[in-house]
Amino acid sequence: MEHTPFTPQERVESLKAGGLSAGVATFVFAILLAINEGLAQWPIADSRLIGSWISLIGSLVSVAISGLLFGVTYRYAIRQDTNPQLKSGVVLAFGLVRGLAQVDTGFGITDTVVPFVLMAVESWVVFSCDRIVLDQSLQRGWLKPFVTNSTAP
Repeated sequence: MEHTPFTPQERVESLKAGGLSAGVATFVFAILLAINEGLAQWPIADSRLIGSWISLIGSLVSVAISGLLFGVTYRYAIRQDTNPQLKSGVVLAFGLVRGLAQVDTGFGITDTVVPFVLMAVESWVVFSCDRIVLDQSLQRGWLKPFVTNSTAP
């Protein structure tokens, strides 16, 4: 049976991957926020829950959107490939883009960049957890990998 990319079924699977990834990213990020609150007495910790609720909601929405885009992109990028460097590369690319933006923002706000570096590490952790859950979902058949049409030019 010949399979054509971007069918409605492929779009549904991508939406499932994106939704799962958005949920995992938001959950992991919320845990990291709670840990940060617990460490707030440390001088290098970044306490973001003390700020406004609008800021907190904005952060959660931002990480959910990032997670959704990661899930869709990860499913498409790895397709049926088992190459660990490819999988790690997608995680690193998303982690670096989000993390370096946070570090860059930190340089513009304060001379103390350590909290922003920690936020960059958090981004890598979030997308690494997403990868683990997506890989497990693909292995268990809960998600289907993106299938390419081998006869396409």
